[in-house]
Amino acid sequence: MKHKELAKWLKIIIVFCWVFGLLFCVYIGPETGKNILVDSNFLKVLYKPFIAFIWITGIPYFYALCIGWSICSDINVGNDFTLKNAKRLKRISVLAMTEGVLYVIALLYVFISGNYNTNLLMVLLLILFFAVVISVFTSLLSYLMGKASEIKQDNELTI
Repeated sequence: MKHKELAKWLKIIIVFCWVFGLLFCVYIGPETGKNILVDSNFLKVLYKPFIAFIWITGIPYFYALCIGWSICSDINVGNDFTLKNAKRLKRISVLAMTEGVLYVIALLYVFISGNYNTNLLMVLLLILFFAVVISVFTSLLSYLMGKASEIKQDNELTI
């Protein structure tokens, strides 16, 4: 696959992630919260904080997608293995870990308050799992991208 075609497909995937993220923040998150929290008299007070939490956690998600878009733009022009892209991947890793920390705080709050529901715990743990996996893999990719950039620079200097 050529780098222009790869960049095009990655940008299409990023657009789908944007659409899914907006759909999640605007419709799926509130509806899930309504089904899980509002139906229970015990958990009803958590609905508005839950919605605010969903919107707050959307900020690092959408910022990471913007960074991913800029990486795809660099791939499109042939600047695949650069230190700038390695730093961008590291930033995405930090953003994913920020998401993970936010969801750990949410889990701690749910456990401390005693207002937990199995469905709520499953959703929080699933998102936490994905945040940690994304953070680990983007950190690994960042390291490999940095090493590839060093090798590329050494090869360009070799006569």
